[in-house]
Amino acid sequence: MADYYSILSRAMSAPEAKNATWRRDVYDRARQMLVSQLRARRPPASRGELEREQSALDAAIERVETEMLRSGGGTVGGDEADRVPEEKSGPIAAPFRLGNASWNATWLVLAVVVAALGAGTYAYWTTRAPKPAPQPTASATPTAPPATAPSKPAAPAPQKTAAATSKDGDLPPGVDGGSTDADMAYVFRRQPTFYRTLQPVGTVIIDKLQHFLYLIRPNNVALRYGIGVGAQCADLAGLRHIAGMAEWPQWQPPPEMLSRNPSALPGGPGNPLGARLLELDDAKSRIHGTNAPKTIGTSVIFGCFRLVNDDIVDLYRRVQVNTPVIVN
Repeated sequence: MADYYSILSRAMSAPEAKNATWRRDVYDRARQMLVSQLRARRPPASRGELEREQSALDAAIERVETEMLRSGGGTVGGDEADRVPEEKSGPIAAPFRLGNASWNATWLVLAVVVAALGAGTYAYWTTRAPKPAPQPTASATPTAPPATAPSKPAAPAPQKTAAATSKDGDLPPGVDGGSTDADMAYVFRRQPTFYRTLQPVGTVIIDKLQHFLYLIRPNNVALRYGIGVGAQCADLAGLRHIAGMAEWPQWQPPPEMLSRNPSALPGGPGNPLGARLLELDDAKSRIHGTNAPKTIGTSVIFGCFRLVNDDIVDLYRRVQVNTPVIVN
């Protein structure tokens, strides 16, 4: 595992590190780069391995921030979802607030962080790679094979129950996995984050590659949600708008699931569409909840853009019909 604390400590030696907004931008981009690198690895990192690396990075960030506070580094004030940076800027000047010199310094530090993260995680995963088993050598004198007890017949494999997960971790219709996932990695939990954009406040931006949904807030802040991306919306891109909203919608099995003979489900726990539904204006795409919260941060076979039920309820009360949705 990479020494994230040492990496970030070196990065925070830059003069711009006294600016809390600048530090938070570095932290967020480091988290995103780490997720991208681990998913691009061949074979890709498992969910458990990804969560361990993210937890280690988050612990290093917390330690560095504590030390910065003790040395008078400053913090970003605020409360819950509407927490905003200390920097204030107009809507036109916002994307260029840091200036060329500071902006270049930001990317220089990010380059150091990402390069070190890549080196650290590469070394970690290569040391974990399985080593080939030693080949037996020919013996000068043959030996008799050891006597073994009569083998017992193998026990039959356990039968899968109706509640068993699929290969992508999804749960069958009617099985309730809860309104959130207590073991969800920090990076996929709902949280305010520094986000520069020219899009107006209230816009929803979906990053399919990183598995994030952003709701743009004032003062260069976005409320970020972790999402799962279903195959139905894997190729969706461009500008859409919310065309309809529903609470605890009824679920109808898609054509590709009809061979499993599922029946329609009324709204309620265990419904694959979850607690809320935001229908997009192409009449086929939607943002919705889920009955399988452990699939957040992954790509799955069924559905579109899914959030845990706690998050879709929160997003539902913050948007309205005709809200723009940009899919990247």
